[in-house]
Amino acid sequence: MSFFGGGTPNEKIDKSKYEHLTMSIRQTVLERAHHRCQKCSVKFNASVHPRFEHISGSLKDNRPTNLRALCSACFKFVEKKENRKGIVGNVRNAFGGIFKK
Repeated sequence: MSFFGGGTPNEKIDKSKYEHLTMSIRQTVLERAHHRCQKCSVKFNASVHPRFEHISGSLKDNRPTNLRALCSACFKFVEKKENRKGIVGNVRNAFGGIFKK
């Protein structure tokens, strides 16, 4: 099984459709969660907006099976994990020029 799903290695998966968190992917995740936070079950409405956690930690994997709808309060607990790649990427970019020949 590949990173983007599919049971056989020869099966072609269009990875480009999962590069960005589109409105249709968001809607799929929200419908699966019955428009509720998947941790505390608060119902999303005009004042409670959903945030989306990448379960695997990969921000490039926007498959609905890798996303979890959370309220802002619950998202605070996973926000560091979501932003970790960004911080590491910034450090890598800052020091990357030093190690290049």
